[in-house]
Amino acid sequence: MMSVERSFIITFKMLKEPYKTLEEVKSETTLRAVLFLLIIGSVTALLTPAQIYMGFEDVNGLHAGGQAEYLARDLSALYGLGIEWRPLLVELLYVCILLLSTGYIHVILKAIGGRGSAEDTLKMIAFGDAPALLFGWIPYFATISAVWAGAIQLLLGPVVMHKLSWGKAAIFFGILLGLGIIDISLSLNSCLRG
Repeated sequence: MMSVERSFIITFKMLKEPYKTLEEVKSETTLRAVLFLLIIGSVTALLTPAQIYMGFEDVNGLHAGGQAEYLARDLSALYGLGIEWRPLLVELLYVCILLLSTGYIHVILKAIGGRGSAEDTLKMIAFGDAPALLFGWIPYFATISAVWAGAIQLLLGPVVMHKLSWGKAAIFFGILLGLGIIDISLSLNSCLRG
């Protein structure tokens, strides 16, 4: 089983030496990758209510687990759930989003010549999310941590896990980053109008 201590060791190694750490986690099981996501994700999941309590809920337009946190906020409002339900909802949504993003990112990586398996894609997303999962609760810094995680997951990850060239990985990263910026812009635009 993935222990809490081992998860934090991997996290700090990912922050310090992401290339080497991605190589090392290739041998981890899929279950350990999911457990890692839940263990390290609990930092942001548990501390996000503190961020909300301090009035910072919407300051991180692009932040760690942002999709999960925004969905948890919307589900809480829809079903009248208190803030105490947020950590559980966020953790559940982390796993759902991990599985969904693994699917579409893996298809794209295969289409551009990636040689890794779907399990490799899941591991690069789960373990590569370390900066965002650890620091995603910190107002304003969460955006930096999300970009940091994105670079590990979508630039370095395809090179290590799928044996893509740096050029192909950079194009892949650039396209996904561009789509992300467009999505955020459209979301902000609809929020400002509505």
